[in-house]
Amino acid sequence: MNVRRWDAIVTAWANTDPLALEEAWTTDVLPDLGSQWGQYEYVSSIGFAV
Repeated sequence: MNVRRWDAIVTAWANTDPLALEEAWTTDVLPDLGSQWGQYEYVSSIGFAV
């Protein structure tokens, strides 16, 4: 899955803020996944690539 809006996720990760990271994931990313977003609700890792 490719996420295009990383700003809030990267900021939360850089600040070591798990609550902000969870908020960014659940409000910015999950709704855009459509009806099957529940299968992505729990994430074990996130990778960044350029």
